[in-house]
Amino acid sequence: MKQMYKVFLNDRLIEIGDSVNDKKNNLVVKFDEQTSADDIQSWLADFITQNSEKVTLGHPNPDHFLQLLRSAFLEVPAAGGMVISEDRLLFIFRNGKWDLPKGKIDKNETSAEAALREVSEECGISGQRIEKQLPSTFHIYQSPYAKTKGQWIFKETFWFEMIYNGTDEISPQQEEGITEVRWFRKNELDEVLANTYENLKQIIFLYCD
Repeated sequence: MKQMYKVFLNDRLIEIGDSVNDKKNNLVVKFDEQTSADDIQSWLADFITQNSEKVTLGHPNPDHFLQLLRSAFLEVPAAGGMVISEDRLLFIFRNGKWDLPKGKIDKNETSAEAALREVSEECGISGQRIEKQLPSTFHIYQSPYAKTKGQWIFKETFWFEMIYNGTDEISPQQEEGITEVRWFRKNELDEVLANTYENLKQIIFLYCD
């Protein structure tokens, strides 16, 4: 079976696969080998006017279709970390939701370097080390920022599991809109899951007891 992908538009799920079935209450759109980036942009313009919370996009080659989807947008890669200290996980509170520390990858910076830097900047800690790479998450949004305002962005966030054994006092990077940094034990994640982003749940569920 070929790879299935999940891309989020806010909290609306766009699922991509090679074999899709027409299911009740599930919007299904089928594409073929002749599909172009312009076709995808036209589909998106229509989709954002609809109320469907989930759509399944079928294509004979999901890997190729994901690359085609990416080409229809301005790509802004990001990186972040799931930081573990014993049985505790580190979260930030930003824009009214629990989130993981993450940010844009700078020029000439690897995704791993960016993830370590963003964790340090946003949480006020240092000395964390990467244990392994986690699955990426994907989402698209319309840019609110001055340089790219109004453009549609495709963001792949590269995630890394990090181990932290230090004793730094955590502190939020307030200039980035972060109002709180907090450690949660793995059996305390209900509060986070009740108020976080749908695409982030793919990472958090890896650590739920």
